[in-house]
Amino acid sequence: MPKNQTQVEDGSAKTFSLISNEKLIAIYAAMLKCRLLEQRATALFQHGRLDTDLHVSAGLEATAAAAVVDLQPGDTLCLAPNDWLPAFVKGLSLDAVFRALAPSSLHLDGPTRIEAEHKNILLPSEKGALQSAALERARAALAAKDTAVITAFIPSGSKPLAQWQKAIQTAGSKRLAVIFIHYSKAEVPAWSKRDQKPEALIHGVPSIAVDARDPVAVYRVAYEAIVRARQLRGATLLECIVDALPEPSLKSSDAELDPLTSDPVAAMENYLKSKNITPEAQKQDMISAFNRDLDLATRFLDK
Repeated sequence: MPKNQTQVEDGSAKTFSLISNEKLIAIYAAMLKCRLLEQRATALFQHGRLDTDLHVSAGLEATAAAAVVDLQPGDTLCLAPNDWLPAFVKGLSLDAVFRALAPSSLHLDGPTRIEAEHKNILLPSEKGALQSAALERARAALAAKDTAVITAFIPSGSKPLAQWQKAIQTAGSKRLAVIFIHYSKAEVPAWSKRDQKPEALIHGVPSIAVDARDPVAVYRVAYEAIVRARQLRGATLLECIVDALPEPSLKSSDAELDPLTSDPVAAMENYLKSKNITPEAQKQDMISAFNRDLDLATRFLDK
């Protein structure tokens, strides 16, 4: 699981770690809520009450939580198709998420789009539109010397990466404040040989590989990328490596598994214990409270 860092995040940190205990707990809480959200969506989908579930996001709670937790309200988030967890971490309401997953016959996507726009979340759209919107916001921020950043999630596979290739090249050549997060299969890296590297790297976009299920590692590189972007030093590409994902669980006993094959939520609990942080004391209360929130957010499906 995550490895200790050597720098202090800020003056309030009480350890010699890059990440304060408070930040670690915030990341864990976001991961746990994302898991509960996935499980509720799956149950409702299996009972025919939703048009789709959050299977695209399954097992990716670590990246969604750690890469988004430090985004500010003025920062822009670009979503990958059907991957709503990053939007939830940035502040999109549970009600809005479930309305997006609800049957199209209910015509409920309008409020979700309005809320997403208000919270600077760009939803997937027709080919090329999302990339153009992301670059437009990045150019506007650069022109105004604004410190806002744009974070764009890109699904795994060569085709989605190719669709964002021009945007990555532009962000690199123009030194735009964009963080690209691309999911890459471990057995087939997006680029593994020098002559296969995307042209964007020639334009100065550093590429950093990280385990998509390791929240501390993801947070470390995302934090550095955000700082770099806010300092107007340009874009970064985070290649989040996804191996064969385990069956999602909330059982703490899973944390004893090998970190490369274990459930990320349970493994994060194990890491917290190694830091003398015991999440079990608040875990059940957190689960109960969030389940009540989920009940309230899905009441519209009963009408």
